[in-house]
Amino acid sequence: MRSSPRSRDLLSLLLGIGCVLLVLFISSFARVRADLTSEKRFTLTPATCDLMDSLKDVVYLQVYLAGELPADLRKLGEATRELLDEMRVHNPEMLQYTFTDPSAAPDEKSRLANYAKLQEEKLEYTSIRTEDKGAASERIVWPCAMLNYRGRQQPLQLLRTQFRTPDAGMVNRSINNLEYEVASAIRKIVSDHRPRVAILASNGCLDELSVKDIGTALSEQYEVSRVRIDGRISALSDKVEGGRYRANKFEALIVPKPDSAFSDKDAYIIDQFIMNGGRVLWAVDAMNAHLDSLRTRQYSIATPLDLGLDKLFFAYGTRLNKDLLLDAQCAPIQFYGDKYGNQRKLETRPFPFEPVVVPRSTHPIVNNIDPVHFKFVGSIDTIGLDSARSTILLTSSPYTRVQRNPVRISLAVVDLDLKLDRNNTPDRPVAVLSEGVFRSAFADRMLMPDSVKRSMGHREISRHTAVLVVSDGDAIANMVNREKGQYMMLGFDRLAGTKVYGNREFFVNAMNYLLNDRSLISLRSRTITLRQLDPERTSKERAYWQVLNVAGPVLLSILGGITFILLRRRRYAVPA
Repeated sequence: MRSSPRSRDLLSLLLGIGCVLLVLFISSFARVRADLTSEKRFTLTPATCDLMDSLKDVVYLQVYLAGELPADLRKLGEATRELLDEMRVHNPEMLQYTFTDPSAAPDEKSRLANYAKLQEEKLEYTSIRTEDKGAASERIVWPCAMLNYRGRQQPLQLLRTQFRTPDAGMVNRSINNLEYEVASAIRKIVSDHRPRVAILASNGCLDELSVKDIGTALSEQYEVSRVRIDGRISALSDKVEGGRYRANKFEALIVPKPDSAFSDKDAYIIDQFIMNGGRVLWAVDAMNAHLDSLRTRQYSIATPLDLGLDKLFFAYGTRLNKDLLLDAQCAPIQFYGDKYGNQRKLETRPFPFEPVVVPRSTHPIVNNIDPVHFKFVGSIDTIGLDSARSTILLTSSPYTRVQRNPVRISLAVVDLDLKLDRNNTPDRPVAVLSEGVFRSAFADRMLMPDSVKRSMGHREISRHTAVLVVSDGDAIANMVNREKGQYMMLGFDRLAGTKVYGNREFFVNAMNYLLNDRSLISLRSRTITLRQLDPERTSKERAYWQVLNVAGPVLLSILGGITFILLRRRRYAVPA
C-alpha cells in the first residue's frame, strides 16, 4: 500500500524535527566554540587558562559598569562581560559575577551614599558629559569592579586614565588590557605571596614623587618599598644562621638615576645581592646632562658622571659609554626663540637629544609596546661572557650620531642640518638585558682572610639571575608638579596633553620578566581593535539611518511578499 504525499511530507517533517532535537541533545554535552575574529578577541591566553584552572575557591566580581552608558563605555562593559563568560568556561564554579549600576538608587541621598562607599573602597568614577540636540548633561559612571575571595577584597579599575573624562582611545587601550587587568587582579587576590621589589633611595636616586607612577604600577603586583644602602651590609640581605650564603630581603632592585658615586662598600652590597639571585634594573646616566641648565644659559657642557659602577656593569656583560646620542627620530621640545616684536615667540621643534625609540625586537619585554622616550641617552656596549648572554632590547634609529665626551648641548641644534641620514652611527643599543651566571665584580679583590669572607656570606659565582641596564635615568622618571605635589603617568607628553610613550609598559614588562612573570607580559601584549563610529557622520546622518533601519526591513518584506504572490500566480495560472 502506497503512502500518500501528505503522509510522506509529515514523516519527513517528523524525521527532521527528530534530527534537530538529537543534535541539540548531543551538543548540550559537548561545547564547541570557534573564534572567527582577526585579533582572536574571544580566545584567552594560556596563562589565563592556567590561572582559571588553578582556582581553589570562588572568586566573585561585583562589576559597576552598568546602566545608561555612552557607546564607548558600553563597548567596555560588553567586552568585560564577554571576557568573564569566556573565563567561566574553564572553571564555571569558581568564577561568579554580577553587573550593578550604582546610579540606579531611587533618590539622590542613596545615590551619594553609594558613591561615597565606592570611593572608600578605592574605586574611581568617570564623569561623562554628553550633548543631545543642544542639551548638555553630565553623568557619573563607575568603570570598575570589586573582587571578593575568602573574605578579602581587591579593587579593579577597568578604565585606566588619569582624567575624569575618557575618550575613545582610552577606552580602546582599556579593552586591549582588559584580560591583563582582570587576570592580574585575580592573581593578586588569590596569591598568598607577592614578590618584593626595592627602589633605591640613596646615592642621589630619584625621589619618591619622581618614580611615583612606576612604583604605583608595580605595587599592583608586588610589594614595593624604598631602601637606602648607606654602607649597611644588611640593607639588601641578611646572613642566615647556619647558612653558607646570605639571603636576600628582596627579589628585585631598581636603581633610578643615581647622581652621586657609590662607595666600594655600597657597590659590594649590590654585587652580593645579585650573586644571591637578586634581579637589578639599572636606569643610569653615564653623562651629566640636564635640560634645566639651558633655561638660564644658551648652552651647557655634558661631562662623564663617575658613579663607581663601571666594574659592576663590566662583570655583568655591559659597558656604558661616555657619550650622548643625536637621533633624527626624536621628541619635540618647546622653547622661546627670537623676539617677535616686543614678545618672545614660543617655538616647538624636534630636539635630537631626546630620541624616541621604536622597539624592533620581538623580545617579550618590548614586543607590542609604544615607542619609548629618552632624554640625553648614551650608548651601551655588550661584553661576551661564557656563562651569560646579552640581549639588546632597544636601539636608536638608523639615523643616529654619537657625540663623544665632552658634549656641548645647545638649543641651536634644532636649526642645524646634522646630516644624520648620511653621517651617522646607526642602531646604538640603549637597553641591554644580561641573563645567566655571573662572576662577582669583587672576585680576587677582597683583601681579607677566607674566614672573614665566610662569616660575611661572600659569594663569587652567582645563582642564575638577570640584570637589565638602561642608559638613561630620565626614562623611568614621571613628570611632576612640585608646587601641587602631583605627578603624571610615565610616558605622558606635555605637548600632547596625554600619555603617548611606552615607558610605563617597558619598565613594568621588564620587572615582570626579571621576576619570571612571563604570563603577565603575554596578557599585556594583546591588541584588540575598537571599531568605533564616526561621531560627525553619526550626528549628520542620524535621521537617514534611522529611517533606513526602520523602513528598510518593512519595504523588503512587502517586496518579497509581492514577488512571491506574482511567482505563485504565474506558476499556477490556468491556461485560457
